[in-house]
Amino acid sequence: MDALKVVVFGALNAGKTTFVERLSGNELFLKGEYEDITTSFDFVQIEQGGFLIHLFASPGHRRFSFMWETLATGMDGAILLIDSTVGITPVDFELIKFIEGYDVPYVIAANKEDISRLDPEAIRAELNLSGDIPIFNTSALNDDDLASFMDNLINEITGKNK
Repeated sequence: MDALKVVVFGALNAGKTTFVERLSGNELFLKGEYEDITTSFDFVQIEQGGFLIHLFASPGHRRFSFMWETLATGMDGAILLIDSTVGITPVDFELIKFIEGYDVPYVIAANKEDISRLDPEAIRAELNLSGDIPIFNTSALNDDDLASFMDNLINEITGKNK
């Protein structure tokens, strides 16, 4: 079985930890938190679409941005999680630039659609993204469309959506 390394990036409280836990059906191996802020990079493995996916959740607070490069090294693809209850933040702009610097396929998840829903085209316009970047509304809490979301990411990574 081929392996893929995927990193979930997002601003503080975008729901990265919950997103990764729901995808795997397990709590994270290295769950470091302080005052509800993830202070470590968390990791799970899931099997999907014939791949073993090593899925990492990065800390979202800027004070931990030094970890982003370590996590991004060797990644095959990335997910940018946007908190739909907050909208696009300066950290989201920073993370798009960061991810694009690694020249890997990525998808965007506007998370927490169970509370508030963002228009994918408005996200695309505000972040100045091409039409090739897939954008989905998701709810990690309710496990809404996470499997199909991951299938789409796998297709992006393997070139099946090209």
